[in-house]
Formats: sequence, C-alpha cells, structure tokens
Amino acid sequence: MKRVIGKINPKDRHVTIWGAGFSGLILGYYLKDMGYRITIYERSNKVGGKLGTKKVSGSYVEKAANALFLNADSLELLKELKLEPLPASKKLKRLLMFHGKPKKPFQIGVLTRISMNAHKKPPLITDGLTVAEFFRPLLGDDYIDRFLSPVLAGIYATPAEQLHFKSIFEDFGNMAQFDSYWNFIKIMYRSNKAKPKTELSGSVSFEGGMQTLINRLAEILKSEIKLNYKEPFRMKGNTIICTDAITAGDLLKELRPELSVELKRVRYQELSSATVFLKRDIKSLQKSFGVLIPFESGFHSIGVINNKAIFPTNSQNVSSYTFISRKKLGLEEIQEDLKLLSSDITPEDIDHSEISHWDNGLPVYDLQRYLSVKKLHQLAAKEEHLAIFGNFAAGISLREMITAAKNFVVNPDQYPDIY
Repeated sequence: MKRVIGKINPKDRHVTIWGAGFSGLILGYYLKDMGYRITIYERSNKVGGKLGTKKVSGSYVEKAANALFLNADSLELLKELKLEPLPASKKLKRLLMFHGKPKKPFQIGVLTRISMNAHKKPPLITDGLTVAEFFRPLLGDDYIDRFLSPVLAGIYATPAEQLHFKSIFEDFGNMAQFDSYWNFIKIMYRSNKAKPKTELSGSVSFEGGMQTLINRLAEILKSEIKLNYKEPFRMKGNTIICTDAITAGDLLKELRPELSVELKRVRYQELSSATVFLKRDIKSLQKSFGVLIPFESGFHSIGVINNKAIFPTNSQNVSSYTFISRKKLGLEEIQEDLKLLSSDITPEDIDHSEISHWDNGLPVYDLQRYLSVKKLHQLAAKEEHLAIFGNFAAGISLREMITAAKNFVVNPDQYPDIY
C-alpha cells in the first residue's frame, strides 16, 4: 500500500502545504474537500511543478507528462472537477527499436521466448531482488536489454538492472516464491481483472493539454495558494511537505535531521523532454504511440512520443514528436536521433522545438529508494503533525498519487504497518 509518509492531527482543521506542484495541488484539493482550511506555499511564480503545457501555433507542447492513465479514483476526480477527458486514439501500435528499426514486440520474438521458458521457477523474492534478476531466467540478458528495460524505462526512466522488484511489482511484494512464471502471469492477470472497471480507461488528456487539469485544481485552490513565497520554512500545526525528496530533506535539515538524511538518500534521474514540430511525419512511427528505445543503442533518447497520433485534436495540422532522454538534450542531439529514425528527415524539416530539462527529473525506484522510504515510514510513524508526499513514495504516476492523496485524507492520523 502506497501512501503519504507521516501523519497530521484531524482535530486541527488547518493544514500548511509546502509546494504547489501536482502533489501539493491534489492533496490540497482532497483536504479542502474534507473541510480542512489549507494554505499552500510555493516559492516559484507558478503552480504545477514539472507539469505544464505551452500553446505554439495552435498546437500544444507538454513539458512533462503528456497524459493521465486512468484508474477509478482518477476518473472520479475528473467528474468532480467537471473536466471532459480527451481519450487517446485507439488501436495505435506500440513499437520498440530493434536492430535500428521500430518493431512491434511480437516481431522481435518476445512471446516465443516467454512461452519457451514460462515453466521455469522464478528466483526467491527478497528485499534486494531487482526486476532484471527476477525475469532473467524467463527472458535472458538479451531480451532484458532489448525489451524489458526499454518498456519499463517508458515509465521509470531506469533500466531493469536497477529497478527494485518489490517496488515495481508491489502487489506481489509479500510473496516469497512462485511455482513458475506461468503462475506469476496468472496471478498478475487475476489481480488486474479484480480491479474496479470504469466506463473509460487508458490514457487521457484534455482540450488544452495537461495544463487544463492543473488550472482547474489551481482555480479551486486559488485563495489558498501563496506564490513567490520567500519566507523560511517553518512547522506550525499540521504541515505537509509536497516537494521532491531532496528539497524536502533540505527543508527538514535542522528540524528533523534523521528524516532529512533519509530523504537525501533517494536518488533522482536527470531527464530532458524535447518536443519538435516537423513539416512531415516520421514514416516509421505512423499510426503508433511512438517508439521505446533500448539503452546503449546509439540514440540520445530512450523514447519518442507521437503526439499527433495520440491526441490529434491537440496537435492539429502539426507533426509533433516528443523525445525523452536521460541526459541534457540540445537541438543537435535531437537532429541526430531524427536522422536515426528517418534518414530523409533534415534539419530544415524542423519548424519549432521546445526543450525542458531537470537535474532531478524522476526518483529512481531502486533498492536505496525502497530502504529509505521504509526507514522514513518508521521515523515518521511517531509524528503527529508532519507528513511528506511526493512521487518518490506514493507512486511514480499521477494516478497513483491521486489514489494516495484520496486515501490519506480519510484517516490522516492512522498509520498502518505497510512494510
């Protein structure tokens, strides 16, 4: 169970939130809905954190996440906010770069490899087990590098060799052993089937992009948000820190040194997001979500998103593609990746480019994060008026954060043993 770290006292009906990124806005929304008086302090001049949308020539550029992958809680939230979701196009291909060409997963022999080895017994599930170690008997090193790592990097921006199994497959963290990979696949299938069904599923955006969701939350909370707040951090009554782990560690350095140390042990992956408008489509990516790219493949990027195909109404008359990289991208690196994707694309085909870069882009879901979050929960269990919320603990996706925030406000003073 993923949740907010720490507790607040529900008898004190005022809550101070530090940070107006998505975590601060969504937690502030649910607290306000439960009748709490809240104040949100934000040091910058805008809300939303890394999330944001820019309109360019009638089309939209996303700085970070380009969609919300729905679950029951996120769909309910959109209904409450009276937001009309814009579903992603149906029947788009999912592609992987294989030997220099975008391919469908079944074209690279993944299903054959799984069927050949599904009878094998997976390794014992221990605290130190990585995703690569768990799947190595099933896939082998080559398909871990060519298939599993790029697929997971599309979510976590981290190779399977570093990803912590219990963190990624949390529903199975308490199981010690599977009889076979077939057994693992069956249990995972049943777990997914048991989840609540919704009338709309999959990825959605909004007319105007993800900024529409941020703007709606900010509109509801506008009287509670204090932008450009430069006063020093302080704790008075119920306090919730909604920042990345490193910033939270800096804020708590003097007041909670043990918490600060563990927060700063959480590692982050550098990330760049670069969106380009082209004069023509990349032929190899037509009718696809885009392509996931293995590490060490000669590309600067780990994935390319085909914005025009996914949300055509937000990319009208523009061939829009977003390149995601684990390092700092410039126009030269984008041009080199375009050349690898399609040799007929030239620099003159680029009409416009927008590049965003973060030194601390995404938390790395490795063993260190798992151990630090576990320790943070143990330390924070004694807190009565302090909580910490962010995608390093509550789940890396927007929908996981929505569920974590919604569950927290129901019993914010209860602290179940989740490890």
